[in-house]
Amino acid sequence: MAEQTKNFEQATGTHSTVTRRSALKGLGLAGASFMLPDFLRSAAFGSSNLLEEAAKLKSATQNPKWYGFNLLEYFSTDPDWMKYFPYKNDGMFLEDDFRWISDWGFNWVRLPMDYRFWTESQDLLKIREKDVLPIDRAIKLGEKYGVHVNLCLHRAPGYCILDTMNEALTGIHITKEKGDLFTDQKMLDAFVYQWTYFTNRYKGISSKQLSFNLVNEPLIFSGTGEIGRDASSYAKVARTAVAAIKQQDAQRLVITDGFVAGNAVIPELFDTGMMQSCHTYTPMPVTHYQCEWARGILTGKEPLPTWPLKTSDGKTVNRQFLENLFAPWGEAGAHVPIHFGEMGCYKHTPPDVVLAWFEDTLGTIGNLHYGWALWNFRGPFGVLDTERKGTKYEDWHGHALDRALLILLQKKMTA
Repeated sequence: MAEQTKNFEQATGTHSTVTRRSALKGLGLAGASFMLPDFLRSAAFGSSNLLEEAAKLKSATQNPKWYGFNLLEYFSTDPDWMKYFPYKNDGMFLEDDFRWISDWGFNWVRLPMDYRFWTESQDLLKIREKDVLPIDRAIKLGEKYGVHVNLCLHRAPGYCILDTMNEALTGIHITKEKGDLFTDQKMLDAFVYQWTYFTNRYKGISSKQLSFNLVNEPLIFSGTGEIGRDASSYAKVARTAVAAIKQQDAQRLVITDGFVAGNAVIPELFDTGMMQSCHTYTPMPVTHYQCEWARGILTGKEPLPTWPLKTSDGKTVNRQFLENLFAPWGEAGAHVPIHFGEMGCYKHTPPDVVLAWFEDTLGTIGNLHYGWALWNFRGPFGVLDTERKGTKYEDWHGHALDRALLILLQKKMTA
């Protein structure tokens, strides 16, 4: 572990089983009853000093001080998503985004991408180089503006968390994967090929500037449509990909999202030294209030959210709840680097609730000395063009800036 820590520091320059529907609720996306898998719920509503205990652990790693946003220009080849996120389906990452992110003191972007933008549908081992050029450009923009770029396969061959959604309820068409990354060797080969391709293409670019995030929010489903706690199937896939990456570029920093859609630490992968990324949208009645693609997870009849949140079963979801919930991530920091790669509140959550939720969420993460990122920069989870009613916007080069949220984020860069 000491050698893994040393390599990481050199690279970055830093010293229960539940159904698909209830699983998604348990990702910190719970409905009014705030259902959570037992192993998350018991921790969150349990001991009141878990965060303090986690913070006392002597960390075996040094976490990079990365703060920023996700940029969605290569998010999905399914055009329905363009109704909700401001991208043009062309992969043209905007220089202004990098410039403003840097000017405002942030230093990290994640690019959640759909492999189908650049991969031949009839031959998953054939990549169209011209369609990879926008990724090259984003990496160069990151270098120009001092912003770390994290490449993520949001849709990978044989897996995407979006495929769990019910089109009849959400109204969003999703072209689902035909194979299974975790059981189909053809899909695993294509997945490894994607990362081998990127490894060779970007070999020589420092991990201070560029990292790889294997796959967005891994879940494992059985034939009966259930998801369990056992991450071993995903761990095998991750190990295979990491081995291929390290064979070509031993210094490349690789990140894995947590299991159960980014909510659960994966101890099975500690020995790889991979950074682990937590995604937090807890609780969903606050973060995804009236969100179109949450239909079927939330009822759509939830009351206007408050923070702290009172649940229908008499529980209170507040900062103490978050401290307990994130405590396992604090403990994991004694083994591997940790980052919170996604979070935010959708545009229908009132602005005062959004600010209060961020105050407690980022304060809790800051006490663990971890960096973080919002799901959007521009768009309904971000600081520009959110369309959030009641927000006092400031004109910013033709965009609507939520200055109050920006100031809060800047204040919370404290890892």
